[in-house]
Amino acid sequence: MDIKLSIVGLVRFSVLTPTYYSERFATLEDTAAHLFAPERMELRFRVFERLCLRSLLRQSDQGFHLIVLTAEDMPEIYLERLARLLEPASNITLMPVGPGAHYRMLKQGYNAVPVDDATHRLMFRLDDDDAVDLDYVARNRRLALGMIPLQGADTPFVLANNRGLYLRRTQGAGGPKDEIFDACEKAPLSVGAALVAPVEYRDNPYRYNHRRYAQHWNTYSDISTPGFLRTIHGDNKSRPAQMGITHKMSDTQIATALDCHFAMTPDQLRDVLP
Repeated sequence: MDIKLSIVGLVRFSVLTPTYYSERFATLEDTAAHLFAPERMELRFRVFERLCLRSLLRQSDQGFHLIVLTAEDMPEIYLERLARLLEPASNITLMPVGPGAHYRMLKQGYNAVPVDDATHRLMFRLDDDDAVDLDYVARNRRLALGMIPLQGADTPFVLANNRGLYLRRTQGAGGPKDEIFDACEKAPLSVGAALVAPVEYRDNPYRYNHRRYAQHWNTYSDISTPGFLRTIHGDNKSRPAQMGITHKMSDTQIATALDCHFAMTPDQLRDVLP
């Protein structure tokens, strides 16, 4: 079989929907007030530009398309700011959507990218405050093309980046403290998780909680390289937890990994959070 792979990623940037954040806010108006609060928006733009978007613009393999899903109801000043950030990248599309069912929006996002003559899609997910390593697309392309014949052309499977680095901010009596540390997760992480499937397959990597992927799809855990950077800063929607091995690398080893895989220094990473 002649395998042709289409790689499509999706990042949510303050999407407004009644089925997301519903456990925290009673009304859509309350959710919007939280999402679009000026202090929060400044944080999200800073981390998105300096970490998430930076990692995608610098991918060694630019043969992918990214959908940035956002809210039609976002204040115009922020929509215009986001559009200006993304405009230089021909393979990134800003997709504002109106309030609706969360998963339906995500499906629309992935399906907005034409499959053309592709036989399979690699659909990856990434949060706007996290990053993937600079060879993420190239490495996952190689893995997918090698594994499709092994799995069988009709069998969907997940590629999970389970080794990476965290930037964690904690608040103490002396003010905020930022810690950079390594982790090797024992269950799939959301950062850069990818679903590989035939183009006619209807689900995407947001279909299930990422920690439970192996209950639904064959799952390959890649710990060959530090593949993710995840931030913990107080405005995370989920409750970040490390489920595996942590704090095994020295400061020197972390600095080397940041340089080799993310083209960053520890000071640059700490500066991501205001």
